[in-house]
Amino acid sequence: MANYALVCPGDVAHGGIAAAVARRVTGWPIRVFAALYAMSASACCVLAATGKGRLVDQHVYRMGGEAVLHGANLYALRYQGLPFTYPPFSAVVFAGVAPLPWTVAAALVIVASAAILPVILYLAMRLPPLPSWLGRPDAWRLALIAATAAIWLEPVRTAMGYGQIDLFLAALVLYDLTRPARHRHKGVAIGLAAGIKLTPAIFIVYLLLTRRLRAAATAVATFAGTVAVGFAVMPSASAHFWNGTFLSPARISPVQDPQNESLMGAMSRTLHTPHVQHAWMPLAIAVALAGLALAAGAERRGNEAAGFCLCAITGLLISPISWTHHWVIAVPALLIAAVTIHRDRARYPDRVHKRLTRGLGIVALGALAVVGWGRLVNRFTPPAWLHLSAVGIADSEIYVLAALATLALAACVALANRLGSRRDTGPGRQGHPEVTRG
Repeated sequence: MANYALVCPGDVAHGGIAAAVARRVTGWPIRVFAALYAMSASACCVLAATGKGRLVDQHVYRMGGEAVLHGANLYALRYQGLPFTYPPFSAVVFAGVAPLPWTVAAALVIVASAAILPVILYLAMRLPPLPSWLGRPDAWRLALIAATAAIWLEPVRTAMGYGQIDLFLAALVLYDLTRPARHRHKGVAIGLAAGIKLTPAIFIVYLLLTRRLRAAATAVATFAGTVAVGFAVMPSASAHFWNGTFLSPARISPVQDPQNESLMGAMSRTLHTPHVQHAWMPLAIAVALAGLALAAGAERRGNEAAGFCLCAITGLLISPISWTHHWVIAVPALLIAAVTIHRDRARYPDRVHKRLTRGLGIVALGALAVVGWGRLVNRFTPPAWLHLSAVGIADSEIYVLAALATLALAACVALANRLGSRRDTGPGRQGHPEVTRG
C-alpha cells in the first residue's frame, strides 16, 4: 500500500515482486502448494470442529433458517442465549441448508471456509496494479503459500470455529471489485453481501466515491432486493428489524466485549463505560471520512488493492460491533502490503520512500503478529471488561491500534506522494527528466 502509482514495465528487471516470485516459485507445480495448503487446512478444520467455538454461530444461522421454514418469531428465538441479529434475508438464505443434518451442514461450512481462503487471497492479487506484477499462475502460487499460514490467524480461526460466514462475504466483495468496470453485473455481489450482513455496505459508498455510479446503483438495487425478499417472506420480522432496531448495537452484545475490535468497543473499555455513543459518533465520522478519502484516492491513482484494504479497515473501525472474525476481510491486506513493500524497496531509492517503506514493513509485521497471536477470544472475563488496567486496555485494543496506525501511515504516504509530484513538476523541472524521479 506504499505507493499509488502503477508499476512500470521495467520494474521486473529491477528486482520487483514479479521477478522475485518468478525466481522462487515458478518452477514448482501449483499442485505442490495446493497439497501443502490442504495439510495445513485439514488440521485447522479439525480444530474448528472440536474447538471451544462449538460452531455456535452456525447454530444461530441454522435457527434463523428453521424460523423461515416453520414460521417462528425470528428475533425472539435464542440459541444458548444468542439471538439472531442479522437481516431477515440472511435467514431466508440459510433456510436452504437448514434441512440438512447438522453434521453434514457443519462439515460443509468448515470445509467450504477452508476452501474459500486461498480464493480470497487470489482475488486480492487480481486487484490493480497487482496483475501487472504477477501473472495468474504465480498469483495462485502466492495465494496458496500465504493461505497455508493465514488460516492460523485469529480472524480465520475464529470464523471457522464459530461457523461464521465472513470469509464468504469477503469473497463476494473481492469478486465484485475484480470485475471489469463496465461489467453490467458489477455491484451485485457487494449488494448481496450487504443484504446478508450490513457491514459490507461500506463498499457501496466506496463505489460511489470512486465514480463507479452504475456499479453503485446496481449494488443499491440488489441490496434493496434483499430487503424486499425479507419483507415478502418474513414481513413482521422485517418490520421489526428495519424500524430502527438494526441501529442498536446493544441487540448484539455489550459493546465493551474485548472481542469487539471497533472504535466503539475500544472507547468503551478506555472510558470504562458502555455509554460512549455521543463521544464515538464524531470520531467515527472523522475516521470514515479520512479512511474513505484515502481509499478513493488510492483507486483514482490506479491502486484498487490499496483502496480495498483502506476501505475494509475503515469499515471495521467505524462499525459499532466488529468481532475478531469480522477482521478476515483485512487478512488480504497483509498479503497486499507484503507484496507492495517488497516491490517498493527496489522501486524507490530515495530516503523518504525508504523510511516510509520501512514504516509500512513494521506496521505490516505488527499487524501480522496482532491478528495471528492476539488470542482475544476468552482472554478477558466479563466482570473485568470495564475495569482493565492501562496495559489491559492496550492489550484489548490491538486490532484497533494497528488499523489506526495503518490509516495514519497511508495518509503520510499519500501526502509524500503529493508533495513529491508537485516538486517533480515544479518550475524549472518540467522538460528535464534527469532531475525528476519519473
